Amino acid sequence: MDQLKQDLEKNFGFQIGTWDVIKHIKNSSFVARVVTKEGITYALKSLYVKPERQIFIAQSESLLSQRGVKLALPISTLNGDLYMISNRVPYVLYQWIEGKGSRLHDRNDLESIVQVMGRLHNASRELQYPESIKIYNHLNWKKEYKQRIKSIESWFNKHKESSNEKDVIINNNISFFYKMGKKALKELQKSRYQDFMKELISAKSLVHGDLHHRNLIYKDNTLTLIDFEDIRYDLPSKDLLRIYSMYTKKNPFEKKTFRSMMKIYTKNNPLPSDVKSIVSIDLFFPHIFERMLRKKKYSRMNNDQLRFTIQQEKEKALYVYNHYFKKQRNKERGDKID
Repeated sequence: MDQLKQDLEKNFGFQIGTWDVIKHIKNSSFVARVVTKEGITYALKSLYVKPERQIFIAQSESLLSQRGVKLALPISTLNGDLYMISNRVPYVLYQWIEGKGSRLHDRNDLESIVQVMGRLHNASRELQYPESIKIYNHLNWKKEYKQRIKSIESWFNKHKESSNEKDVIINNNISFFYKMGKKALKELQKSRYQDFMKELISAKSLVHGDLHHRNLIYKDNTLTLIDFEDIRYDLPSKDLLRIYSMYTKKNPFEKKTFRSMMKIYTKNNPLPSDVKSIVSIDLFFPHIFERMLRKKKYSRMNNDQLRFTIQQEKEKALYVYNHYFKKQRNKERGDKID
């Protein structure tokens, strides 16, 4: 730790007044609150990733800030770099953002966060990275969908004879999510997703990857984004699914809330019709259900919480499939929509 402090002072040209390690998980993440002798507060972070990944994160944050996105800005070293190396590990120094964590109690909270999300995605279009920066993109969805479907099938084969109450609750619903996953994969294969991958559809934007209320700091009526460690190029459904699944942990699914969320999002980040179709497919694919099984999140729920979670995911999937997806297919066929 002494070497890290020395490297920090050398690379940034200040002397440390106080030092407080907030989080340190070996070979996973490090966060320290640093106050200089001049009284300036910073956050020093590392994800213990390769330098090219760390610089992509910091460079993305810097470029987004230039586009007006409110975030914790990475600080350049004396040499103009956005990160430093200490003991072969890359570290980034950030502005310290004072304030409270955002809330996700009601529909107004959800809509405020989605507005920030839409502006973030919109601002990230056509960013110009230095040629030396490695760009990080998402996993191919076709491959991802197949892996997730296989994961659901594997869980079922392992637990289908179980008499455990939670396993029984899941098994009573698993066929729905398995079938929905297969439908989503089939529709993805028929969609223009491959054209999007080839950048023939212009909608390439960054996603935060972990955008939820605890990664938004509220102060003076402003929401500031933090923790971009999962940032990459992907479609917006990844961030939308994350925040909506967290919202429905305590709030029941409501069509009007979901519609309002999507309306606010597209107002702040308009999407071409072909991209909307792909996003709709991703929104009814059982990502959250599969993740609950794979990460064994159900083990931390009581039976009522598990039933509630499954029901919310079912209602969301059915609504998106019926309202967004089937409606669009009917329009394409020229059928009348009531």
